[in-house]
Amino acid sequence: MARTTSLAATASVGEPTLDDTFSSAMRLRICAYLSGCDEADFKAVQEFCGLSQPNLSKNLTVLADRGYVEIRKVASGRYTKTRLRLTATGQGALQSHVAALQDIVTTARTQQPTS
Repeated sequence: MARTTSLAATASVGEPTLDDTFSSAMRLRICAYLSGCDEADFKAVQEFCGLSQPNLSKNLTVLADRGYVEIRKVASGRYTKTRLRLTATGQGALQSHVAALQDIVTTARTQQPTS
């Protein structure tokens, strides 16, 4: 099972703000992928993002250090699998970041000069 759909969504509170964590397109992509599921396999996220294992690990460490992603190891036969989950904090940060981006676009479009 690579991806499990989540029906629950958390609402962001307050004014939407840009989050420097998502200045990396890959970290934004990782969180966006995880926001659509309860949890995902490391390999599924790696394939979606097109990252090498070390590069994905480095980005996940940044996200985990900020409390945005939970990383856990699960025994699977003779091997262990790495499972990833977007935390409530990560979900809120992602939603706020996307809302702030949308606000920027909306403001820019509504303030276009008329010719």
